Amino acid sequence: MPNKASHRVSLLLTLLTASAVPGLAQAGAKSAGDAIQLSEFNVSAERASGYRAQSAITATGFGANILDVPVSINVLTSEFVSDYGANLQSEVLRLVPGVITSPNYESQMIIRGFNGLQAYRNGQYRRQLYSTWGMDRIEVIKGSSSIFFGLVRPGGVVNYITRKPEFKKTGGDASVSFGSWEFKKAEVGYNLGGENFAARFGAGGIDAGGWRNDDFKKEHYLGGTAAWKVFKDGIVTLDLETVRRVNQDRESAAVLRSNSRYLGNPAAVTSGLAPRAWLNANGLASAPTFDIFAPVFPAGDPYGRKVTMGKETYSFYQSYTVDLDYTQKIGSNLVYQLQWNYAIDDFEILRSIGGDQEPFADGTVRFRFGNFANYRDSYNFDNKLTYRFTVGASQHTLSLGQESQRVNQDTPGWFDSASRFQDGRYGAFAVWNPRTQALRSAPSERAASAETWNITRRRAEKQLGYYLGLQSEFLDGRVRTIVGARRSEYSRVSFYERTVTNPEIATPTTSKTTPLYGALVKLTPQLSAFAMFSESLEPQLGADADGRGLSPVSGQGYDIGLKSALLEGRLAGSVSFYGVKRENIASRDSAREVASARQPWFIYGDAEESQGVEVDMSYNPRANWQILVSYSHMTKAETVASTVPARLGLPLAAVPKDVLQLWTKYDFRAGPLAGWSVGGGLRDSSSARFAADQNVTATMPAYTTVDLLLQYRFKLAGKDSRVQLNVKNLADREYRESGFAAFGDPRNIVLSLSTKF
Repeated sequence: MPNKASHRVSLLLTLLTASAVPGLAQAGAKSAGDAIQLSEFNVSAERASGYRAQSAITATGFGANILDVPVSINVLTSEFVSDYGANLQSEVLRLVPGVITSPNYESQMIIRGFNGLQAYRNGQYRRQLYSTWGMDRIEVIKGSSSIFFGLVRPGGVVNYITRKPEFKKTGGDASVSFGSWEFKKAEVGYNLGGENFAARFGAGGIDAGGWRNDDFKKEHYLGGTAAWKVFKDGIVTLDLETVRRVNQDRESAAVLRSNSRYLGNPAAVTSGLAPRAWLNANGLASAPTFDIFAPVFPAGDPYGRKVTMGKETYSFYQSYTVDLDYTQKIGSNLVYQLQWNYAIDDFEILRSIGGDQEPFADGTVRFRFGNFANYRDSYNFDNKLTYRFTVGASQHTLSLGQESQRVNQDTPGWFDSASRFQDGRYGAFAVWNPRTQALRSAPSERAASAETWNITRRRAEKQLGYYLGLQSEFLDGRVRTIVGARRSEYSRVSFYERTVTNPEIATPTTSKTTPLYGALVKLTPQLSAFAMFSESLEPQLGADADGRGLSPVSGQGYDIGLKSALLEGRLAGSVSFYGVKRENIASRDSAREVASARQPWFIYGDAEESQGVEVDMSYNPRANWQILVSYSHMTKAETVASTVPARLGLPLAAVPKDVLQLWTKYDFRAGPLAGWSVGGGLRDSSSARFAADQNVTATMPAYTTVDLLLQYRFKLAGKDSRVQLNVKNLADREYRESGFAAFGDPRNIVLSLSTKF
């Protein structure tokens, strides 16, 4: 556990990169109507107009020009998300260079080769990625970001920023959408603004089926935000939100296990052999267990995306979130900011978790089902001081702060281990054929069947950080430097309310200082070169055979690149060369487990590394024409050190080497087509190895998808209105998302109508 003495000793440390320096504001940049100017400090970033944001909140906490900070930042504006027709954050995040999301697992992503969710809401840890409702922007900060966010993976993090109320403005907006697979969506919002007080309220919901049989999704959300101008040069913002979601998913993902040597067509079982015998006869190296066998489909699955393979999930999710932000200027050059967040997450899931050791003679297997719940409450607390001063001709900004995070998590669970999979309660299905049988209707049916929770795990995590940073400007802002560090302390205790060998798992308090160094040099007024180096620390879940929690993983990364704003700002973007490394990764030592007859037995020594280049550009050939281009090329993404020699050089999470993305929109502002807009985009991905496993050589095929946009703007009762048609995957291309192997959606058509009032 952290102690007070260590807190006092460690009071040094992190940086709000580019925090609140007025010189970072680009000349001519638009300010939002709700932005508060605290003398020389801008409390919020501008509300972007169009696809490209000039400033970002994530890297600073206040708002800073993206082109003037030595950090790789990608911003997805609300206008772009709306034009793209994204209903989920995961849909649009996959358009960011270096980011891969899953069609099936909305809360999972890969950033620069590293899997794991690093999601934040208004700068506070939230974990979940869901709908885009109430969104102002999504910001992705790349690299080892522990200096900003504490214990995180070094690839990057995502910060979802909600829409804030606007002062001196009153009015509302509403939208409805209808589309493929019984998709229906409706949202409404209203802003009430005065001189010193403003509030925005919103509500909405989604009711949709799915392109696989029996899939469905129902989501409802309600929220509100209020802002007060208090005292002199101060503002308080309160944000409330509740979300309720019910899903049923059938995952049509190829499951290729480590010993799946034969990747042929299962339909070839025509000789009268039982499936097990057929598999052995066709090259399976060892006796098939469930993990080896289910299912032995190639990554290019000849049965297509409509074949489901048993991994069915019914889930229920409800959350309550409270965000509080208080920013106050003190004197002429000092700003205090307090951020506090409290959230409750209630998550239940019913899913298949295992199956028969081998299929029956008729080609069927039976799965056992598990019913698990996750009750989590968490709070985040961050308060900081930012002081600006001048020394000679140089300007400096000093940031000092303290952040704490606590997460309590209860995970009761049940699974039908006693029934041994073969009581017929859930039925059987043919491995080779499409799934037709439905799941039980809801996790609540557990009680009706007299089943009881037989697993309960509780986990308490605490994270404490102190940070100090200094940003400086020299030579009239042509040279900008960042130096800082963060002192992080982390502890975790897990225990089980059942008879187990190790009922309690405790991770001793881990402390580490993670530095950051960065510099940006303006080569010309329109072109800058930058470099950044930082370190990170992340928890490593699990415990060894003696119940000791695993030591954290350490990370480090660098970015070197160029940022530009050419042609009077019409051509803007960045090119970044990066390298990221994770060390001290624990892996199972199977030989030691066999010799000692104890498991799990972990050994440290694995390391992973990724390197590559990312390009993110926007171009406006004309005022009514927007083009976005992004490209990522990964030169290295592999295991670079391992206690298992065969793992050396294996790829990370099956990420593609090359991904090219293009999006464009053209607005007709005159002539017979005035009011109309046309647009669209493409995503081109190279092939990728299926898994980071030395025994699996299957690859995910390359693919290209094309999207279409058609839009018409008009007046409805004198108010700005819009009708919009989105067609996703226009050619109905069948593909699998690299890194997750799940099928992407087939052709999807959605018609939307929105208006202001």
